[in-house]
Amino acid sequence: MVEHIIFDCDGVLIDTEIVAAEVMVDWLQSEKVEITVPEFIRGFTGKTFSDIIQLLQEAKRLHKGTINNSIVHELDNTVRQRVRPIEGVWQMLDAIKQPKSVVSNSAADYVAEALAKLDITHHFESRVFSSEMVEKAKPSPMVYQLAVDTLQLPKTSIITIEDSYTGVMASISAGLPTIGFLGGSHILDGHGDRLKELGVIGLAKNHQELSRIISEFTQASIR
Repeated sequence: MVEHIIFDCDGVLIDTEIVAAEVMVDWLQSEKVEITVPEFIRGFTGKTFSDIIQLLQEAKRLHKGTINNSIVHELDNTVRQRVRPIEGVWQMLDAIKQPKSVVSNSAADYVAEALAKLDITHHFESRVFSSEMVEKAKPSPMVYQLAVDTLQLPKTSIITIEDSYTGVMASISAGLPTIGFLGGSHILDGHGDRLKELGVIGLAKNHQELSRIISEFTQASIR
């Protein structure tokens, strides 16, 4: 029986993945890194800014030396100012009656601020889990394992909703049934096929479709 739904935040509840891509690409190009928004989306969506910088440095595409926490903080603040909901999020959350949590790679205060701006905090109560709370961010399953340990529910009774390759890797590695969400404005052609290859149990193109899929899984588990 489905007893709990876990949502990623960026790209599932709020439409900021495209904003994050645009902000990060602008900054990287100013640092002489040749990268486009589609390339960034394909390679880095779902990862933290700190991890992206480290990966580009290790690949020798970005110089070391001048990169520090203040730059990451500035990039985060720019994205925060542009938070907007994904269409249909309020109706979807109202339609799903199971308790809900958020598991995000974003900072806990950022997630709290985003949920408050959308007036959806009450759907999750205090059940917000951030990668700040564990040693490694997604694609590591650590933050999902923290959520499961806290909820104290069987993994088979939980469904997770993720939009990014990184996020789906994390949730499936944690042993959680996962629905891939394709309703964010950052989703490129072929992304659903990539998520299918990872083993998602379904794909939702928008929040109305997501509500229907979750309802179907719930009804199936009852029968």
